[in-house]
Amino acid sequence: MARRQITGLQYREGGKKWRAAIRVHGTLHVSAWGTEPLEDLRKWREDQIEKYGGAQDTAGGLAAAVAIYLTRKTSRPTYDQIAAHLALWVQALGRDRPPLSVTAKELDVIMEEWLETLKPATVRKRRSALRTFYARTYPARVNPVKGSQNPKPPKPEIRDMGYPALEAAIAAMPDQRDTKPGLPGRVSLSKLRARVIAYTGIPPGLLKTIQPHDLVLTGAGSVRVKGREKGEGVEPRTLELTAEGLAAFKAFHAAHAYGPFTTRCLNESFKRGCKRAGLDPKRVHLYDARHTFLAQVYRVTRDLATVGRLGLHAEGSTATAVYARGANQAVDQAAVAAFSAALATQRQQGLKAASLPRTVTKRRKSFRRTRLKAVV
Repeated sequence: MARRQITGLQYREGGKKWRAAIRVHGTLHVSAWGTEPLEDLRKWREDQIEKYGGAQDTAGGLAAAVAIYLTRKTSRPTYDQIAAHLALWVQALGRDRPPLSVTAKELDVIMEEWLETLKPATVRKRRSALRTFYARTYPARVNPVKGSQNPKPPKPEIRDMGYPALEAAIAAMPDQRDTKPGLPGRVSLSKLRARVIAYTGIPPGLLKTIQPHDLVLTGAGSVRVKGREKGEGVEPRTLELTAEGLAAFKAFHAAHAYGPFTTRCLNESFKRGCKRAGLDPKRVHLYDARHTFLAQVYRVTRDLATVGRLGLHAEGSTATAVYARGANQAVDQAAVAAFSAALATQRQQGLKAASLPRTVTKRRKSFRRTRLKAVV
C-alpha cells in the first residue's frame, strides 16, 4: 500500500483516505477523511493545537499552581474554604507533583480514604474545589477530576432549629469581645452577624461583602446582595427585610460590623452560645440559622419560589426544597386542613344550588293556584 507524506498529512492510496496527525504536549491526535482538500486537513491540525495546546504544568508543582490559582480567588466570599480544600489535596497528592500527571484513579483512592472518617458531603466539596481548579487553570486539558467517582450525596437532613432554640443560642453568645485588662469593652460583632443571618438568611460568605451603601434602613428596609457563582449562578438581588431583619441590620450598621471575618470563628462562637443554651454543639452549625429562616419562609408562604428568591437560589434549583424540608410537615397539615375546609364550602354551595330549583317550582305552583283562583 503506497503512502504519501506531507508535513503531518498522510495519504493511503489503497484505502483512498487522508490521515492527519498532530502531537501536542506529547499526546498524538489522529483523524482520517475521504477525499478532503489539504487546506481542510491543515485547518484541523491547527484546531488541535489551539484546543489542546493550553497551559502546561506549572514550575514548582501542584503547590505552586494552586498558589497562583488562589491569587485570582481572593475576592471570593468562600476563599477560605476553597484554600483549605485545595491545601488538603496538595498534601495528599504531593507539593511537587506535576498537576497534569494526576489521574482519576489516584483521586478515587484518596477520596475513599477520606470517606472512612468524613461525611460524603465534605468529600464532595473537596472534589468540587479541585475540579474547578483544573477547569480554570488548564481549560484546554483533560480534567482528571471529571473521571473520578463523585461520592453519592447523602439524604438531606432537616436543619431547621426552630426560632425558640435559635434565639436562645444567639442570646447566649457574649455581648462583648474579650479585651486586655484596663481597656474598655468592645461590642461582640459575632453576635450581631449571627443575628443578621438568623433573620435574613444571608449566607456568611455574602454577608462579608455587604457595604453601607447596600442597605436601606428606613421604612420597611432592604439590602442589596452581590451575585453568586455557586451552582448555576445567581444575579445580584435586592431583598426586602423582615422587621427582625431590619432591626438586626440596624445594630449591625451601628457597630460597623462590615467587612471580612472568619466564618470558622463565627461558627465556633455560635456553637459556644448553643452550648450555654443547652443545645448539643456537635449537632448544630451557624448555617442552620439560614436553614431556619428559609424553613420559616416556606411555613408562612407555602411557596417554594419565594423561598428560592429569598434564599438566593437559581430559578428551579433543587437546593430550595432542601431548605424547606423543616417546614414540610406544617405546610402539609395546613394544606390538608385547607383542602377539607374548601371541600366543605363547596358542598354547602352545592346543596344550596341543588335546592334552588325546588324552591322555584314551589313558587310557580303557588303562583298558578293564585292565578286560577282569580280566574274563577
